[in-house]
Amino acid sequence: MKKLIILFIFVTTSVIAQDITDAVRFSTQSVNGTARFTAMGGAFGALGGDVSAININPASSAVFINNKFSGSLDLSTINNDAFYGGGFNNSTESDFDMNQLGAVFVFTTNDKNALFQKLSLGFSYNRTNNFDNEYFVSGINEESVAGYFLNNAEGVPLDLLTPQANETPRQLYRFLGRNGDFNAQQAFLGYETFVINAADPDNLDNTSYVSNVFGESSNQNYEEITRGSSGKYTINGGGMIGDRIHLGLNLNFHFLDYRRQTLFDEFNSGPGVNEIFFDNDLRTRGSGFSFQLGGIAKLTDGWRLGFTYDSPTWMSISEELLQRIETVSGNNQVAILDPDVLNIYPDYSFKTPGRLSVSTAYVFGGSGLISFDYSYKDFSAMEFTTRGFGFQNDEISNLMTGASTFNLGGEYRIQNTSLRAGYFIQQTPYEDERFLGDANGYSFGLGFNFGNASLDFSYQRIEQDRQGLLYFTDFSQESEIQSFLNNYMVTLSFNL
Repeated sequence: MKKLIILFIFVTTSVIAQDITDAVRFSTQSVNGTARFTAMGGAFGALGGDVSAININPASSAVFINNKFSGSLDLSTINNDAFYGGGFNNSTESDFDMNQLGAVFVFTTNDKNALFQKLSLGFSYNRTNNFDNEYFVSGINEESVAGYFLNNAEGVPLDLLTPQANETPRQLYRFLGRNGDFNAQQAFLGYETFVINAADPDNLDNTSYVSNVFGESSNQNYEEITRGSSGKYTINGGGMIGDRIHLGLNLNFHFLDYRRQTLFDEFNSGPGVNEIFFDNDLRTRGSGFSFQLGGIAKLTDGWRLGFTYDSPTWMSISEELLQRIETVSGNNQVAILDPDVLNIYPDYSFKTPGRLSVSTAYVFGGSGLISFDYSYKDFSAMEFTTRGFGFQNDEISNLMTGASTFNLGGEYRIQNTSLRAGYFIQQTPYEDERFLGDANGYSFGLGFNFGNASLDFSYQRIEQDRQGLLYFTDFSQESEIQSFLNNYMVTLSFNL
């Protein structure tokens, strides 16, 4: 009977594993690049002449005079202050990695009648996001994680949660996963470890369940550890018309590698189950493509304007999930379900929103410059393009909005030394700012020019508040997190 019933139950499991917060995470990018780019707050849309500037305006490569190579390393530390259920916790994570690598080649002509007086070709790698992070919360909650298993068990026949003759719990968990029934799989985790019980345990057609957790409130601990990064490889082509107009095109090949481990513990003093340990390990990988068109106009010797169109990024994403649960009842009875089964979900497609950017800069001869960029991205245009994601797309339409980013940067040169500073604001993409606040960042830097080579350093600090979702719990109570990111960058550049 079990196999017959499951043919009529279809749940898009990736919808459950993937949520709107991850969709936002994969649709945004940090101010990352060379130390000069970072020190000036990423305000390079009208300037060009920097390998990382190509990532925000492809016309930047046509500004170069000589062939150029640059590589950057960075050290990042992120500090999270987390508040939950009356408790406070602090955690810190550090990461050292390569931030960018790229080269630009310039080809000029002596033919004054040629349309393009200069052509450029660029290749680069740029990390767009670093996902290495972790936070820990502990506090008191009137809700129990038993509610999560009850919600998933609603309407699931008891027959599906009962192992057949000679069938182990591990085999049944795998069977439910292979047949695409995420809800029944989660219900089985709770049922097998006595977190929930059948309302009518003698009836295999039973579809109603009750909680076996009776405490009025619970002490809860939650740790979330994320790892990985997103980035892109870019092939760039640019050209200069006359000596005033610069045009460019980028072909971007994106990658995504994201891992989220959650460790949830719950303790109460009531009868029934009074200790629950529920762990999840989600791995997300993806690849995608986008393109960019850009231009820079040199209106006067000092004043420049820039424009960029970023297409949406069309992503293909795959996911894998490992789960484990352990419970302890009031009589010290221990129940463990550790199936050691890797759930591999069907790939799905996702489209990030496009972006429009305008920028302006003024160059004061050889003594310095000031630059400003503005960009707009409509996050309500994010979309899961695979069938079965209608609920998530409705959530995107209801919860997301357009968001602007403002970047301001300046540089002052004293002989071969440059002093730099920058500031930026990334507005929240949520209609309700309690979910995620604006990101505010400021930066400083130094640069030393040795003729054919340069060495640059930068420091960047970003502050942002957000609600921390306790994944796989369905709690209405969320944690409040204040995040502080400190980034230290060094870049070596030289003429080829």
